[in-house]
Amino acid sequence: MLPKTPYKIYTTIQNFFVAELEVGNIIGCVALNVLWEDIGEICSLAIDKSYQRQGIATRLVNEAINVAKSIKLPKVIALTYQKAFFEYLGFILVDKDRFPRKLWRECLECPKLEVCDEVAYVLEF
Repeated sequence: MLPKTPYKIYTTIQNFFVAELEVGNIIGCVALNVLWEDIGEICSLAIDKSYQRQGIATRLVNEAINVAKSIKLPKVIALTYQKAFFEYLGFILVDKDRFPRKLWRECLECPKLEVCDEVAYVLEF
């Protein structure tokens, strides 16, 4: 996962969904960031290693997708290394260049900008 500045954390914290075993014991998270009127991004997906492969990531991403649908976003994207997971959820592999607003908003600040090895997926509703 790419590092986030404190500014990025504080300005996007309300976009996160978390999975807890009990209050205060967070075992996973995902964020839904609205990039524009017609697109959202599923990002910052992380599951504690002890709880991976138990459906937690699927439930978190599906919750973010449901919110995207409820606010009438016609599609969501994910830039990821987890190809099989997003394909399992119905996302389709696409060229990153299809999403210039993502590039304007976040990628320009990324230390991996010139050597980005993430792939882009889209899910349209």
